Amino acid sequence: MIRLAPLFLALAVMLPTLAGFAQELLPGVELIGADLSGRSLDGATLQGANFSGADLSGASFKGADLREAYFRAADLRGADLSGANLGGADFSLARLDGATLSGAMLARAKLVAATLTQADLEGAFLGGAVLTRADLTGANLRRAVLQDARLDQAKLIGSDMSAAVLGARGPGQEGPRAASMRGADLTRAVAVAADFNSVDLTEARLRGGQFNKANFTNANLDWAEARGVDFTDANLSHARLKAADISASNLTRTRLDLARAAGVRLNDSNLTDASLIAADMTLAQLVGARLQGADFDGARFDGAMGAPERPGEDR
Repeated sequence: MIRLAPLFLALAVMLPTLAGFAQELLPGVELIGADLSGRSLDGATLQGANFSGADLSGASFKGADLREAYFRAADLRGADLSGANLGGADFSLARLDGATLSGAMLARAKLVAATLTQADLEGAFLGGAVLTRADLTGANLRRAVLQDARLDQAKLIGSDMSAAVLGARGPGQEGPRAASMRGADLTRAVAVAADFNSVDLTEARLRGGQFNKANFTNANLDWAEARGVDFTDANLSHARLKAADISASNLTRTRLDLARAAGVRLNDSNLTDASLIAADMTLAQLVGARLQGADFDGARFDGAMGAPERPGEDR
């Protein structure tokens, strides 16, 4: 590591912008604990630089090369990293609340226990990123790519994940694996037309979320808490829903064909025109559910409560 912190900080005081200086001298530089708040480093080359514990609040790194850089426990609140290359960077425990990372490249980045509340990650690439226990409350993740990312126990309360891609490619297609979201909190999240194909959402919380037109094919929602969710026109074919609570939810025209939903709770839910062809609904609870026009051809309802008298027949 190059140690240029004193020189860099002196120039930071004298120069209105440090981009040119950074491009020539700063790859691998150590700036641990430095105060660069509000500074502009747009387009800078800072690959492998160490900003751990630094104050970078309000700083601008637009289009900068920050591959493999260290931002552990750094303060990046309100910083602008739009379009930056942050591949493999370490943001563990960093504060990125209100930061702009739209269009940023965050492949394999580490954001373990980082806070990104109200952050803008629209169109960002987070393939293979680690966001375990990260706080993304209210974050904008529209059209973000999160395939092969780890979001286990992450907070995505009230986040917007519309058209985000978290799922694996289809059967027989080579490509990245699905994201892992075990125990994640997506309460009141909006994920219209998002791709959750094969995503692991075991014990996740989706209460009050909007997932209409989302793709949950082959997803694992065993033991998920999803009361009051809008699944209108969503695809949950082949999904695992063991003991999931989807009560008081809207599943109008939702596809649940071949779903493995033993013990699922759908009390007071709306399944009008839904398709449950060959679904396993053993021990399911459908008390008060609306089943008009639903297709239960070949579905199993052994021990179920509130099931239709005959599969395929309206209640």
